[in-house]
Amino acid sequence: MKKSKYTYLKDGFEGILYDTESEDDRLLIVIQGLKGLELPEKYAGLFAEKRYSVLAMTYYGAPGLPDTMRAIPLEMFQTAIDRMKEYGSGKYRRFGIYGNSKGAGMALLAASVVPDISLVIAASTFGHIMQGSGKADLDPCKAMVSYRGKDFPYVSNAHMFSHFLKRCIKEHHMRVLYFFEEWEKNGTIENEIPVEKICGDILFLTSTHDESVPSKHDSELLMERLKRENFTYGYRHINSETGSHNLGYFPVNNGALPREKKFPQECQKAREDTLAIILKTLSSWSVADL
Repeated sequence: MKKSKYTYLKDGFEGILYDTESEDDRLLIVIQGLKGLELPEKYAGLFAEKRYSVLAMTYYGAPGLPDTMRAIPLEMFQTAIDRMKEYGSGKYRRFGIYGNSKGAGMALLAASVVPDISLVIAASTFGHIMQGSGKADLDPCKAMVSYRGKDFPYVSNAHMFSHFLKRCIKEHHMRVLYFFEEWEKNGTIENEIPVEKICGDILFLTSTHDESVPSKHDSELLMERLKRENFTYGYRHINSETGSHNLGYFPVNNGALPREKKFPQECQKAREDTLAIILKTLSSWSVADL
């Protein structure tokens, strides 16, 4: 296997290519919710073992990129794919993207502006685009993502934190889920992720017991949007009744999730089942057989 590193300042995107040196014309982009390439590289190694070439990418926190989730430039994903089209005398001709948690929403958003992406796998996604974090003078774009210097419609964060604190006091718990539920409560059709613009199959993976993001509700919302827009590609939503927010094979911060503490074996089995679904999807490059 051959590895190649790319930086945003030099190449217009930040990532590491895991080239399995096979005859396969498919390339899977992997992104996650955390900064850096450590976690995406774990997934790249996992999929490379299955003989899939992978581009592990990070979309914030690297030199030249925003340090917070504000005005993330989605055009970097087109830049990355254009570069990969040139790699190895044009060996890669089909492109997919896989993400967990914030990375799942980012995967859907990236695919909505990059027509070359023909398969999207989104695990534990959010459904609406939020106002970006950080100070107002960080970037003229206020949304969490931008495209060619223009804002996406977004949910304002005005009063959101105070409402979140009130909910925590009322419930006698402090859970990230409450913040995301406040976010989604204020969402409209206008600031939903525009999934109908994706030019390929979409797989939503969620859990009934997601204690971080209302991903099941949000995926159902986006499924309805696809149906309403007469989406012509395949789309499927598979929900786990036993897993947690951490459906990715390499879980993060399990100790903060009550579901993981109470049912660790069931949650691990859900991750293994989810990986099997992902591998089946990658094998057929379609959701038709799920």
